[in-house]
Amino acid sequence: MEFLIRIASLVRKELLAVLRDKKSRLALIIPPIIQIAIFGYAATMNVTRVPYAVLDKDGGEAAAQYIANLEGTGIFRRQAAAATEKDIDRMIDNREIVVGLTIPPDFSRSIQTGRPASLQLIADGRNTNTAAIALSYGQQIAAAYGAELLSKNGGSSPVETESRAWFNPNLITRWFIVPGLIAVLVLINSILSGALSIAREREEGTFDQLLVAPYTPGEILLGKGTASVVTGIMQAVFVVLVAMFWFRIPFQGSIWLLSAALLLFIVTAAAIGLCISSFAQSLQQAIVGTFLLLVPMVMLSGFATPISSMPEIFQDLTLLNPMRYGLELIQRIFLEGAGFLDLWPLFAAIMAVTVAAVLAAIFSFHHKIS
Repeated sequence: MEFLIRIASLVRKELLAVLRDKKSRLALIIPPIIQIAIFGYAATMNVTRVPYAVLDKDGGEAAAQYIANLEGTGIFRRQAAAATEKDIDRMIDNREIVVGLTIPPDFSRSIQTGRPASLQLIADGRNTNTAAIALSYGQQIAAAYGAELLSKNGGSSPVETESRAWFNPNLITRWFIVPGLIAVLVLINSILSGALSIAREREEGTFDQLLVAPYTPGEILLGKGTASVVTGIMQAVFVVLVAMFWFRIPFQGSIWLLSAALLLFIVTAAAIGLCISSFAQSLQQAIVGTFLLLVPMVMLSGFATPISSMPEIFQDLTLLNPMRYGLELIQRIFLEGAGFLDLWPLFAAIMAVTVAAVLAAIFSFHHKIS
């Protein structure tokens, strides 16, 4: 009981230090509002490579030619050959592919007889920008192939495409960006809050007083970490509410599952912030260290650039990035309504990163004060 009282007093001290300072209060509120407004309305992304799967029910020369035209762009990269429609469904669900192409059994025969030939493209609408561009490219390639057939055969054999986007039928970019922005803002603010906590004490000359107070180093670290987590939760709740009620992003999943994902993500970010704070001698060093780490974490998360479009060495590096797992968890819970059985590998991965980050924070803090 006495242990909990000491921890509560430390958490109260940290929260009061933030809330009593006008600049700190503004830092909790103003940056998330500005960031969600800018990213929610103005952010765009580019696509260089699109993993796809093909279900070729035709097996004819015309189907092979369309697939060759598709892959000849250098943008589409075949991930697998599907045996059934369920294979395409599964690969899109698991994010193994962005686009599933189905060629019907009468595709070549329709072209040979001069009748319209149809194709089906199904895209993963959870990543709106990639899906829209991929569908557009697929349609353009089909139109160009149809024009080539017309000029060659002199008949009327256009190629038609039927396009659908799952989880985001109208390909509204904001539906992808805003849930991802929840992860970005939580990461930035939680790491920054943790990074400034110890550095602020050193800057103000009160850290040594804290060490001689009746607190163990573990209690000091736990108190500061808990305060960072609490402020992170407050900001996360604010951004989620803005996403749901201002931007009208449809929420398909479980609020409890989203809460668990956000809590793990916030604890990880706060622990990383405390690691930075342990080694920083001043607020300036803590801020510089934070942003040196934040930029690559965001860039290697899949938020700005699809991970499939990155060089392989960077794709491997993303496996160490908690932002990657937090981003995917939030987007899938929001848009897909995925349950725990679908997401447990992501939860296991982010749990491993969380444990590593907490242990690193404990080690760095004890090493610094010893």
